[in-house]
Amino acid sequence: MIHPFHPLRGRAFRFAVTKQLWGEERVTFEHPQGGLCSVPVGWTDVVPADPYLSIGGGRSRFRVVDLLALADLVAARRTR
Repeated sequence: MIHPFHPLRGRAFRFAVTKQLWGEERVTFEHPQGGLCSVPVGWTDVVPADPYLSIGGGRSRFRVVDLLALADLVAARRTR
């Protein structure tokens, strides 16, 4: 668990499954007190870290992909 505010942060769990639940990709794992628990996949290290967060360290206010999309929108608007 890597989410900074989750009470189980820093602990390792037995992975059960990753699937779409409630409109988002979630990880289901065995809770230490028994039973299964699911959290958004971004709260875990199951997927690689977002480069925007890991490389940028929060220094950039915008993601490159979002800036490129904005540039495309502005260019399309100018041609009208």
